[in-house]
Amino acid sequence: MKNKTQLIIWSILLVLSLVLCIFICLNIVMAKNYEVKNPVVTFELENYGTVKIELYPKYAPNTVANFINLINKNFYTGKVFYGRDINSIYAVKNTDGEFAEPTMSLIDSTIESGSSDDFKYQINGEFIANEFEQNTLKHQRGVVSMLRENYSSYFGLTEQGFNSGSSHFQIMLEDNRNLNGMYAGFGKVIEGLDIVEKIFNSETVKEETENEETEELETSENTIIDFLNPVVIKSASVETYGIDYGIPEVHKAFDYNSFLQTYFNQYYTNE
Repeated sequence: MKNKTQLIIWSILLVLSLVLCIFICLNIVMAKNYEVKNPVVTFELENYGTVKIELYPKYAPNTVANFINLINKNFYTGKVFYGRDINSIYAVKNTDGEFAEPTMSLIDSTIESGSSDDFKYQINGEFIANEFEQNTLKHQRGVVSMLRENYSSYFGLTEQGFNSGSSHFQIMLEDNRNLNGMYAGFGKVIEGLDIVEKIFNSETVKEETENEETEELETSENTIIDFLNPVVIKSASVETYGIDYGIPEVHKAFDYNSFLQTYFNQYYTNE
């Protein structure tokens, strides 16, 4: 009887051990196969269709967090893709042609829209030249990159230029190595790149110049040519797959025009 009881106990322990081993093995396999999904943005574009962009937090986490927050606050809805250069299209402006700039109330619910605390903000540039080493994303076809100002180094404003991005972005249609490490790539088009191409090839505003001057203008990498009919973003949404990317770190936007006014006032005063 004693031996029979021991046999039963050992059998139960063996079964429990096997169940535990299977449970551990399944969890190991699931952990290996589990992949955190990157957030995906969906733009519905008037008269064109759907463009989907996969965001890459591993390359530019704060840029991605800012983008997600702006989308969730409907910042991009009603804005437009307004122009192109020789290898990318540009967003965003308001429909009246003015640049759209985000303010603090969009990322901080305690700030009242239009109040004195609701100032324009910017984010630090997450790229190698700005000592952000983890962003190794190349500016290749389909890559989405945060735009920023390129203030003249004559005034020693490199830092202000590097940290002047906020909401404007470009979508690459050709590789551009000159942008690598100098601008924050943070996503890539995974659906609708053909639509981006159609927008790129749409009619642009004709410059009142001679033909040869226009030809030079349109092949200049640093020149943005406006679309004759800017493309309206009817709606913008983002799927984060249950992950909260938090509130972005921001700073008050640098006022370049005020800087120039102060600079030249001091210059002429000292003369």
